[in-house]
Amino acid sequence: MYDFDDESEFDDESGTAQINDSAGYICDSCGEEIVVPLDFSEGTQQKYVEDCPVCCNPNLIFVEFDFEGVPRIWSQPEQDH
Repeated sequence: MYDFDDESEFDDESGTAQINDSAGYICDSCGEEIVVPLDFSEGTQQKYVEDCPVCCNPNLIFVEFDFEGVPRIWSQPEQDH
């Protein structure tokens, strides 16, 4: 799991960023950091498939927002599901 936003402060203790409109995950296939926009209108728990823009392998992306709207994002290879 990896969360961040260039315009916010990163909290090293909790592993989450504060007030985000984008976040990143590490592609399990190539190890690259991938930044994706966040869409709060899709709910507090989201899951979708996205191809890595670097290696083109599909990742299953998970996004969760806590009660304060702080996102958590992680990925798994799509073929695992």
